Amino acid sequence: MPDCDGSSGRGAAAAVGHRAPAARTGREAGSDRVAQVLREHGTEVVRTWRRGPLGYGDQLSPRELEVAGLAAQGMTNRQIAGTLYISHRTVGQHLSGAMRKLGVSSRTALAVAASRAGLLPPEKE
Repeated sequence: MPDCDGSSGRGAAAAVGHRAPAARTGREAGSDRVAQVLREHGTEVVRTWRRGPLGYGDQLSPRELEVAGLAAQGMTNRQIAGTLYISHRTVGQHLSGAMRKLGVSSRTALAVAASRAGLLPPEKE
């Protein structure tokens, strides 16, 4: 629907098929400008994280814990994949991340390290 001036109200960018990135519009763009001016005047401003979810750092993610627990029970990657409804390659990635974070290089060492760290539930008798 045209505006009072006869234009569509979408601006020149829309006329050529371009859209502004969502993170650079509205309030966020305004707050970025304010932060930039404050930094130029020597004020420290905390930067806002805008690139996806924050990771778990050196801590195992909930999924890595789950996969490590199943591996500690003796399940293969394919069995874990079937149980969790994920691919066996994804299982491998979770195991690799868990091993890296715990500083081990084998499934057995992963099970021992996770158990000693209290990351796995106690075994049922």
